Amino acid sequence: MTVGSVKRLHLGASSLELLSQTPTSEFIDSSWVHLGDEPNYDARSDTGTFKSKARAVAKRILRKRHVVRSDGASDLYQKTDFRPWIFNSGDTLPFTDDSVSFIYSEHVFEHFRFDIAVELFAESYRVLQPGAVIRTVVPDADYRTYEAPEPAGYPGRALLFNHPNKHKVRWNAYMLGKTLEFVGFRSVNVVWCDEDGNYINNNPEDLYGPENVDFAMVSTLRYVQRPISLIVDGVKI
Repeated sequence: MTVGSVKRLHLGASSLELLSQTPTSEFIDSSWVHLGDEPNYDARSDTGTFKSKARAVAKRILRKRHVVRSDGASDLYQKTDFRPWIFNSGDTLPFTDDSVSFIYSEHVFEHFRFDIAVELFAESYRVLQPGAVIRTVVPDADYRTYEAPEPAGYPGRALLFNHPNKHKVRWNAYMLGKTLEFVGFRSVNVVWCDEDGNYINNNPEDLYGPENVDFAMVSTLRYVQRPISLIVDGVKI
């Protein structure tokens, strides 16, 4: 399969201008469709919490130090297929059945209500080619051992649960895996913590063979911005 024939889907893409150089090289080309928030060139946050404000300041500092992109940010949106997107109950993804080779989401599914997350996973299953993968990166809210469990109501009780930045689901490997299996996927734990407190970091190149629909993407985690997270794949059966 040539790169030109690949159609990859990035769910919840936002702030492409804040991607580091490695993910930018992975995501910004004609093989991708990005669905996400409108561009946010200034990295402003509207949660109103101290942590979110600090994160926004840190991003601006990193941009000045060229750790993340600072110049020509808006040009990134012209180099790839970016579409403003919100997913609500009953919505569908704008693709035909069995047409997508890889789906990626990073710290997105914790922002959906569980019932809507299930619908989006089911839609992802519909549009993926047989044997293709959805790679889901989310916070491990309770089982993680590399930091304290996520506080209830994250990022703060001041935010109502209908706020887009609110975490509405507390994922762990067992819950995420069973959810993927419920809609038809075979689940594959990539990076996770088990209930005994073990932190397991699998090399994805050992989990898939070169015959995979999109081996270039499933065999690496080099594009993950927050690799110390829960990472679980769903393989379309």
